[in-house]
Amino acid sequence: MNDIKVAGKQLPDTLPELSKFVLVGREKLNAVRAEIRAIDKVGLAQEVRAQKLHEAQDIADAVLDAEVRIGELMERVPTQSRFNAEKRHDSAVQSFERQTKTKVIEDAGFTVKQVQRFETMAKHPEVVEQVKAEARQNGDIVTRESVLREIKKPHVTNNSKDDEWYTPAKYIEAAREVLGNIDLDPASNDFANETVKASVYYTEERDGLEQEWFGNIWMNPPYSTALLSRFADKLISSNFSQAIVLVNNATETAWFEKMISKATAVVFHKGRIRFVKRDGEHGVPLQGQAFIYYGDNATKFLKVFSEYGWGAKL
Repeated sequence: MNDIKVAGKQLPDTLPELSKFVLVGREKLNAVRAEIRAIDKVGLAQEVRAQKLHEAQDIADAVLDAEVRIGELMERVPTQSRFNAEKRHDSAVQSFERQTKTKVIEDAGFTVKQVQRFETMAKHPEVVEQVKAEARQNGDIVTRESVLREIKKPHVTNNSKDDEWYTPAKYIEAAREVLGNIDLDPASNDFANETVKASVYYTEERDGLEQEWFGNIWMNPPYSTALLSRFADKLISSNFSQAIVLVNNATETAWFEKMISKATAVVFHKGRIRFVKRDGEHGVPLQGQAFIYYGDNATKFLKVFSEYGWGAKL
């Protein structure tokens, strides 16, 4: 059970393994919660309680990440048993082509309602990360229920795919000042590129993850946890001149750790960015953002972006 403590970094790859991870993790979490209650009852040293609280927080975060991953995978399992494995390349779900979704859920040891909750969380990864971070800041242990309550709040729907948010022009112009020109935006669309003005941009249809990345890159990647991890892998494995990436400042996540590992500078934005919607209205996310820079011009990047927050070379 020690692997349970490593939030997001050692999650299993398949549905059966993830299911076991969650079920065992929940038991472990309940046991640690009981230890904390016992410590409070007998009045042991605060250092002991703090250690147990940290352990519980790590387990809770890891289990929640696993539930989100299950939600992502379950969304790909067909309701009827007409799944054609030859058209899919996801080994995590290929083995269920002849099973109905209900049967897959049953075999995993969950109820349909539980999986629906996992799928809901998977659609709002930014909310999951925000609630996890706030729980730690408040000395609490994150719960699935607290995430679902936050998702139900009206403002959360503004982060849905049906209401995309776009980077304000001033940040794009700051990036252009640092980069000189923007050769590529690998996660864009026609509307976004009216502002970015990248020489080449990849849409969802062209799938930037399958294309070559090159030159000077600007990127504001999708919010999905699974996609963020893949975009992080693609970024750090690509051969390009410079890049500026705008993401949530989710420093506790595995994908953020990947992205920052090859960066040469970072600026954490003061407060939360007011993103722009197609209708001209603004949307404010649930947590702050960071601009991550890759390349040999870190000094200029920090000089230009220092207007927007605190930064440092890496």
